[in-house]
Amino acid sequence: MGHIRLGVLPRTKAWRDVVGLIVSGADVAEVANATIVAAGNAFSFVLNDKGFTEAAWLMTQLGIAAKKPDLLAHLRTVGLSLPSDATLVDLTTAISEALDRRAYSSIERSDLGEVANRALIGAVNDIMTNKVASLFYDPDTLKAGLATLGKEAEFGHLSRRFFARLTHESLNYFLSKTLDTHVGEGMRFTTQNQVAQFVSALETHCREASLIVEDYSTDWFSKHRYKGNGDISRKTSDGFASYALKKITDELRVGARCNEG
Repeated sequence: MGHIRLGVLPRTKAWRDVVGLIVSGADVAEVANATIVAAGNAFSFVLNDKGFTEAAWLMTQLGIAAKKPDLLAHLRTVGLSLPSDATLVDLTTAISEALDRRAYSSIERSDLGEVANRALIGAVNDIMTNKVASLFYDPDTLKAGLATLGKEAEFGHLSRRFFARLTHESLNYFLSKTLDTHVGEGMRFTTQNQVAQFVSALETHCREASLIVEDYSTDWFSKHRYKGNGDISRKTSDGFASYALKKITDELRVGARCNEG
């Protein structure tokens, strides 16, 4: 069983364009757009990546479970091994283990699948932390927090965070190979702190672009849960994941064009 890397980009003309923008001091939006272009094949590949599609499907099942008579029982049926007194740590651990099992059952593991794994865990933590915050643990706390994900707007918030994290980490995967080579006196970044500021700005840029995914996800979840009589199939989820990723990458490109204007 092999491991599929996201790709080696530095030899391509498109990647040289990215490096040129970094060296010339271009802003985050321009660099992000150029990186998407340079990594075009990788972003196309993610649409069929089992790690990515599985993460997106498990995300939909968090929303579906919220309306089930026993939400933890439903999550167990989709591969999340959760005790009746599950905590947030139990939930994120179960999600990671389920995604790992899916990856190991595939012919190939991939970097993109691992990025999607981390993106979903991070998104769930973002959404659920405040919902389960308490000085004293109550076994029903997590269930109550998960139950809110059945609301269309809450699913939209979760989806937005997932795709924002996914795109940011994917872009940073490529850029990290180059940014550190442009640090020093007379170079784009004088210090590593400036590199960190650039990466932080890239994260903000992805988060802002992901607003379009939140709106789309909210409407999509409402429509397809109704059409599926309270359930969402893997095929339907795969279509959602593909289109949502396209929407955010298109939005990142629009942002770059707006800045150029």
